[in-house]
Amino acid sequence: MLRLFPLTTDPIKRDTGAGWDEMSEAYQRDSDISLDDVHYAPFAMGESELNLLGSVEGKFILELACGAAQNSIALTKWGAKCVGMDISPKQLRQAAKYCAQESAQVGLVRGDMERPSMFAPGSFDVIISSFGWEFIPDLSACFKSCNSLLIPGGTLLVCTAHPLNAFEWDDREGAALVTDYFSPPVEVWEAPVADGHGPGMTFFRTYSEMFDLLTRSGFSVERVVEPFPHYLTDEMDAGGGKSPYVGSYWSASRERLSRMPFAIIYLARKTA
Repeated sequence: MLRLFPLTTDPIKRDTGAGWDEMSEAYQRDSDISLDDVHYAPFAMGESELNLLGSVEGKFILELACGAAQNSIALTKWGAKCVGMDISPKQLRQAAKYCAQESAQVGLVRGDMERPSMFAPGSFDVIISSFGWEFIPDLSACFKSCNSLLIPGGTLLVCTAHPLNAFEWDDREGAALVTDYFSPPVEVWEAPVADGHGPGMTFFRTYSEMFDLLTRSGFSVERVVEPFPHYLTDEMDAGGGKSPYVGSYWSASRERLSRMPFAIIYLARKTA
């Protein structure tokens, strides 16, 4: 079931949602994302191998920026009870198709993940997102909302774009042009946008900034992972390997992916 809630008037977030509407079809077509495992980074191990969450049997899980809800569907197959939230209606329509295809009971909600106020405090055992946090202008507000929504000792899994991805890749040198790591630039999307909208934005945050945001929001950071693309082979582009996140969408970035982390994962626990 898809539920719609009023969206933010913040133009940055509205532009991001419109941008994902424009990109959704191509992204889902060119990305081979598993419906049987949780994905964390292109060509990298998924949850079935990294085991960051442990058993999810019977747990209530909220997936923020769920996209087409592949992670929620996989977690549901493992016995979890999942709700997926996204700001893009087109992404959620694809999610509804996948849920029907897989007979997966996933609640789908369109809303603003910065302040998911439609849920009651203490509603979830786990909150997870793979590549959604970097689109949130006020991440402190989001983390504080997540803390409220989690049960005592609940888990927050933050999988986001590594701050090194803020910098241009030089193909000739085979290296990232890191101009100022301590103040990474905001990425302004080059993708076409719908009438009435500006381009979306991606916000990169250093490790120390993320650590401070999490701890100040009432979390303890238990583990940090920079997933390595173990399955970066020709076979992976055809979906024949073990990574739950592959596809032609990533083919042009093979050298970059092999030399620097695309993602960084923070596994945190609610302490307050």
